[in-house]
Amino acid sequence: MRPDRRSRSLAAVILLLALSFFPGLASTRGDLIFADSFDYPTGDLDGRGPPPGSPPGQGGWASFNQTPRVAPFGLDYLGIFSSGNSAGLLGLSDTNGDKAVAALGPVTPADGTVWVGFLIRKARGPHEEDGFAVVSLGNNVTGPSVGIGMLFEKNRYGLDNNTGARFDRSRTAVAPNEKTVWLVTKLDFTSGQEYLWVDPAPEGEPDIAEADAHLTMTAAFQSAGFSDIVLFIGYTGATFQYDELRVGTAFADVVSP
Repeated sequence: MRPDRRSRSLAAVILLLALSFFPGLASTRGDLIFADSFDYPTGDLDGRGPPPGSPPGQGGWASFNQTPRVAPFGLDYLGIFSSGNSAGLLGLSDTNGDKAVAALGPVTPADGTVWVGFLIRKARGPHEEDGFAVVSLGNNVTGPSVGIGMLFEKNRYGLDNNTGARFDRSRTAVAPNEKTVWLVTKLDFTSGQEYLWVDPAPEGEPDIAEADAHLTMTAAFQSAGFSDIVLFIGYTGATFQYDELRVGTAFADVVSP
């Protein structure tokens, strides 16, 4: 039986108190590189800057194609606390749909291991075989080198090392529906490996042996890192929502604000 919103909120408070009294339950916090809860006034996402409390140095969003919108109500997920609104992007089956790009402090191989976490939900639309809805990471030299989210073909969450191309990807068994999921990716620049978990337990760093998807980084991405983060939807008639997007050097950075 699915718990109601009140019981989930109570469980989240209990978890937060447990982590406060027993800090060993969570991994050590590192350096938060990027965070956005999309807690802006509703309307166009274009030009919105980072909310209060986000790391300095990150730019606002620039929109392309259609116009991503800030939608009222954040995504509800046990253990990941939404600050309010979410970002809604519309896919169109015959074009590249919505795209929004934000700059962040460059992530280089010297950062070692970097974690990316966000909430995503297929808000409405058909369950199409084709299309994608990803958070992609890259820079203006290598382009989008990693896509995290719903992948082309077979309608599954996963990792894609050539966003938009139909090869070099690892899918999970989870198909997007109207349920909010928490996607967490570990980027190990030392070993050149990427790992994805769908809905990992938030109280401790997940084991790579239990990853739901795994890919080897491209050589260009491993050597260059990334400085852009992109919300990107294309070739699907569905609308997707994103919320609580975080990048940090430890798993604990992507769990809570």
